[in-house]
Amino acid sequence: MGVLSKRVEIATSPCPNDVFLLSGLILKRIPTSLNLEFHFADIETLNNLALSKSYPVIKASFALYPRIEETYQILACGSAMGYGVGPLLVSRKKANLAESSCLKVALPGRFTTAHFLFDHFYPHLTERIFLPYHQIIPALIKGEADLGVLIHEGRFVFAQYGLTLVADLGKLWEEKTKAPLPLGGFFIKRDYPPHLKGEILSLFRKSLDFAWEHKEELYPLLKKYAQELEREVIFSHVETYVNNYTYRLEGKALEGLRIFLKHLGLAFDPQLHLWECEDGIP
Repeated sequence: MGVLSKRVEIATSPCPNDVFLLSGLILKRIPTSLNLEFHFADIETLNNLALSKSYPVIKASFALYPRIEETYQILACGSAMGYGVGPLLVSRKKANLAESSCLKVALPGRFTTAHFLFDHFYPHLTERIFLPYHQIIPALIKGEADLGVLIHEGRFVFAQYGLTLVADLGKLWEEKTKAPLPLGGFFIKRDYPPHLKGEILSLFRKSLDFAWEHKEELYPLLKKYAQELEREVIFSHVETYVNNYTYRLEGKALEGLRIFLKHLGLAFDPQLHLWECEDGIP
């Protein structure tokens, strides 16, 4: 009788950047003795699953990390961060943000980085509703909200729906901090065996290498999970959110994390908070 393989559950978003990253593993094109199971959910559902410690490996917002850092470490591969990647504040009609505090704002989740940024720059706009990210544009069109904070594919298509850009929250953050903006990343439970954490990190990097080498083949897979189905939108999404920081957190990426988490009250320590050892030796 053969040896049973280790079962590892990975919770991720269905967004093109995450599916692209994990494509080699989802398609079983990367050899591994692990039995990987993938679970897909929107980012705020993932944040709540992380709060409940539901999965050993999970995608979540960096704004959530101070709440989960006792349970999880940041996996050094898989992050969405950089310059020009931030959430966009849009409106369905002209609005004066400085003079009006009664505007209703739709946001993609209470624990998201998008909400943190919005609250940081527009704390006086307190009438907020939280929706799955793909429901924000429809809510604006129906008049259920005056403003919306868009992430993922919505950033690339809002003008097609007659919506107007009010502010680029990522740009505001970059101008203030001079650092790349950390949006979200993959987190792995601290109590996982070191050799297993190292193997998972290695598999993530091999999967990302596979994705870049087979990019054109991946459109059907990305389309299967995406909210916006146009090829150009999907690959614009990938090219925006998948970069050198996705492959490895180092240099400016670590400084960006330090600055961001400091604003959330957490002193970032790479040795304590980051898992970056593929050989399993911390």
